[in-house]
Amino acid sequence: MAKRPDSRQIAFWRYEQIEEALAPEFSREGRAHILERKSRTPVCWPSGDTRPVSLPTLYRWLSLYRTGGLEALRARPRRDLGKKRSRLPAEVVKEALRLLTEDPGLSFTLLLAVLKATFANTDIARSTLQRRLAEHPSYQRMRRAKKHRRRRIRFVARAPHDIWHCDAKGPVSVRLTSGEQILFHILSILDDATRAVLAAIIVLSPDLGAAVRAFRVAALRFGLPARLYADRASIFDSWAFRAGLAALGAHRIRTRARNAEAHGKIEAYHRTLVRWYTDRLAHQQVVDLVHLQQLLDGVIGLYQGHYHRSIKTTPQRALAGRAAPRQVPPTRLMEAFRQERKLKAHRKTGEVEIGQTTYLVADELRGMRLAFLVDPAGEIEPLVVHPHSSVHLPLRRAMIKPQDLPAPAATVERRGAGPLQAIYDSWCGKMRPQAEPGFGLPELYALLARLCNRHVPGSDAEAALVQRLYHRHGPWRREATEQALRAIDAELGPRRPVRTYLDALVRRVVSDNNPHSRRS
Repeated sequence: MAKRPDSRQIAFWRYEQIEEALAPEFSREGRAHILERKSRTPVCWPSGDTRPVSLPTLYRWLSLYRTGGLEALRARPRRDLGKKRSRLPAEVVKEALRLLTEDPGLSFTLLLAVLKATFANTDIARSTLQRRLAEHPSYQRMRRAKKHRRRRIRFVARAPHDIWHCDAKGPVSVRLTSGEQILFHILSILDDATRAVLAAIIVLSPDLGAAVRAFRVAALRFGLPARLYADRASIFDSWAFRAGLAALGAHRIRTRARNAEAHGKIEAYHRTLVRWYTDRLAHQQVVDLVHLQQLLDGVIGLYQGHYHRSIKTTPQRALAGRAAPRQVPPTRLMEAFRQERKLKAHRKTGEVEIGQTTYLVADELRGMRLAFLVDPAGEIEPLVVHPHSSVHLPLRRAMIKPQDLPAPAATVERRGAGPLQAIYDSWCGKMRPQAEPGFGLPELYALLARLCNRHVPGSDAEAALVQRLYHRHGPWRREATEQALRAIDAELGPRRPVRTYLDALVRRVVSDNNPHSRRS
C-alpha cells in the first residue's frame, strides 16, 4: 500500500503548478494565459490520479502563496477528522427526491432546511446530499428540466402573450413639410413568442403617460400578459407603472440597471425599424405627428407579414389573432394606473389645476389639501378623494369662455411623396397611382401615332377615349408598354383604329403591369 503524501509534499507539488505564473515579468493578462493553459493540461496528482487542475483552484493556490507562502499551500486536515462518520440514510435521499418531484422550484438551501427539520437526529451535510442525489438519474433529469424551464420561462415564451417586451426607440429627428424640425420616439410592445408588434405609438417624449397609453392599446386589443419585460428606465420602473401592472396581475420581470439587453428580441425589432422606417424618413415628406403615426402603421403592417427566421413563419401567422387568456374590462384597465397627487384647492373658488385643465371641487372642500387620482396618460377625468369618507368624487371643469377656446385646426391632407407613403397606402388597401418618371399620356400618344401612322389624338373624342382608359387601367411602365405595342403591331398590323390597339394593349399589360387597377 502506497504511503499517503504528507502536507509538506503536497505544498511543494502545488507550488510547482503555479511556479511559472509567479514570475514578476508577467503582466496580469500573461499570468491569466499561463493559468488557462495549465488548467487544460492533465497532471499526475499526489494521490496518483491524472487529471487537470481547475482554473479556480490554480487562482486559489496563487492567492494562498502570495498571502502565506509554502505554509499556506499545505493541505488542511478534515474538520471531522477522528469523528465517527455514518453513511447518509437512504430515506433522507428518498425524501429529498420526493420533495423535489412535488416542487421542482424548491431551492437546495430550502430543501436542506426541510430535511434537517424532518430528520432532526441525522447530521445532513450539504455536499454529501448533493453527491448522493447526483447518483440518481431522476435527479439529473429534474436538474436539466429545471434549467430548461427557467430559461424558457424567462427568455423564450412558450405561448403568445406569456411575455411582452416594452421599450422606446429614439430620439429620431424629422423635418416636417412646414419646415419645422421635431424629435420623436417610438414606443413599442412586442410579443416574445410570436415577435408580433402589439402596439407601436409615436410620442414626443417617452414619459409615464406614453408608457401607460401603449400598454392600454395592447391590453384593450389582446388582453393582459403574464409577464412584462422592460429595462430600468424611469417610465417603466416608476411606482405608478409598476403598481398598475401589479394590480392587473402582470409580473414585471426583474432586470439589472445599466445592463446590456438580455436576449435582444426587441432590439432586433428596433434594428428592423431603423432600416425600414427611421432611415427612410429622409426620403419621405411628413406632414405632422399624425402622418408619422400613419406611416409607422404601414411599416408595422409590412413587418407583421414578413417571414421571421427565428420562428420560421411571419409574426402575423404565428399570432393568428389570438387574445390572451386573461382579459380585463376597459374601466378596470383605465383605473389601474391612476396616480395619487396632493393638491390644494383655492379657498374661495375651489379651483385646482391638473395638467392643463382647471377643475372645481365641492364647496365644502375649498381651501383644503386633497388627494387627487390622476391618470398619467390623461385619457380619463381625475377624481378627488373625500378626506372624511374616502369616497372618490368626480370633478367638474371650470367654465370656459368661448374666446378662450383654441381655434379649430384647418383640415390637412396627411399625405406626402415617398416610399413610406406607398407602404401605408398598400397597407390601407387604397393604392394611389404612381407614374414612372417621364412616361405618361404624351408618350403613349406618340407610341399610338407610330402604329396608326397619323397624329394621335385626332379628335377630342379620341383624346377622351385614351385618357379614360389610361385613368382606369394606368399608369403603365414604359418598357412593358413598348413591348406590348411591338407585339400588337406584329399581330394586327398598322393603320388600325386607336380603339383596337387600346383594347389589345389593356388585355396584355393590365394584369401584370398595373397591380392597382380595378381588374387586377
